[in-house]
Amino acid sequence: MVQPARISITGTQRMDGMEPETLQLVTDGSYCYEPGYVRITYIESEMTGLEGVVTAFTIDEGKRVTLRRTGKVNAEMLFDLAAPHDSLYDMGFGTMMISVVTEGMTTLLNEHGGVLDLDYRVEVEHTLCSRNRYHIEIQTV
Repeated sequence: MVQPARISITGTQRMDGMEPETLQLVTDGSYCYEPGYVRITYIESEMTGLEGVVTAFTIDEGKRVTLRRTGKVNAEMLFDLAAPHDSLYDMGFGTMMISVVTEGMTTLLNEHGGVLDLDYRVEVEHTLCSRNRYHIEIQTV
């Protein structure tokens, strides 16, 4: 069942030789919880630089997470502890092939919301580009 939700997203990006950058967004969105399947959806704001883009996290069996963005930027990233995944990432001015290597994943979700943590690195042509972390808290309203 799809429910309205308050979603708090904290994203941190670390690039070699640079200070980590952290961005926090608290927004309203939707949350769908069924045994073995969760979907978190929200619309990006001007603060993220992706204003109007629809972002959805889909969690299958608590083991695989798909991040899908649609709108002026289209992208899909698959987070799976079992294997790295290549994907085309639309930067708005062109696409780039990236590899997503999931290093940690925590899914503590139920029908009222919960927490999703993702730790991963992004590689371009097998070279480390950044280390990233998403911490997402969901509360149905």
